[in-house]
Amino acid sequence: MAELNLTDLIHNSQPYRRLTKISIFILIGLALLVWSLIIDPGSERGRLISLFLVWAILVSLGLATVISAARRQGLTKWSRQASDLCLLERWPEAIKPLQRLLGKPVASMQIRYQGLLELAGVAEHTGRLDQANEIYQAIAQEQPSGLLGNLALVGKAIVLLKLDQLADADTIIRQLEIGAEARSLKALVMLARLYQQIKTGHYSEALEKESHKCELARVGLSTKAAYVYALLSLAHKRRARLPKANESANKDQVEDDTQAELNWQRATMLLRPDKLVEKFPELAQLDSTYSSVAALPGASAGEEL
Repeated sequence: MAELNLTDLIHNSQPYRRLTKISIFILIGLALLVWSLIIDPGSERGRLISLFLVWAILVSLGLATVISAARRQGLTKWSRQASDLCLLERWPEAIKPLQRLLGKPVASMQIRYQGLLELAGVAEHTGRLDQANEIYQAIAQEQPSGLLGNLALVGKAIVLLKLDQLADADTIIRQLEIGAEARSLKALVMLARLYQQIKTGHYSEALEKESHKCELARVGLSTKAAYVYALLSLAHKRRARLPKANESANKDQVEDDTQAELNWQRATMLLRPDKLVEKFPELAQLDSTYSSVAALPGASAGEEL
């Protein structure tokens, strides 16, 4: 059985153009006008046809209203299911409600883009990085300005880093660093930059203003601050393994090791280790080195709904 191509849902979910709907109503109106000119309203046959047309229009409008309301209710239901599963990082389970949500044109732009962002997250966390990149790119192109487009660009930058397209990722991150204003967006851009610095081996740069980065993550990312703690832990761990020139450097190594373990424990208080590794595979090194801490109640992803 062929693997589902999640990028097909980008096209499938595109809303009908308003012009198309207006054109349909115009054609119906013209047809009724022509028909009214043809029939004789004074004849018995004409009166029956007119009565039939009135009832047909009323029934059609009623059916359209019922179908539209059912569709909106379904969209709300599937959107809520997908959001809950993604919030708990149960990514594979979110595919089914997202298929139902995005499999047909979605009139609500807010619901559609939220669904597409979640779809990109599903693709990323299930290893379909090329598809995740396409979905993020599609959102960014459709929403070139504003928060949604910027969120998509952050996601795209992180995916490009995972694909080792470092130069393209750096260009996006630089662009976002200039214009980021919302605290949540600043925190996400900082996360992307932190990951880029680790991917390129700039561990000391990654650890600059560490306390500020932790504070920004706590405020802007909530439980997802775990990603920042975990990446800082990895930066400490890798810097500690760099060749040392003197005894002072050896002391720094001990401090790095200590801080690495502390940050890992902070991270695992918010998210389970397997969820951290799922997001950033490089963190498997820490999971096999340090013990994790039991997550705070309600903080760890993956609990039952």
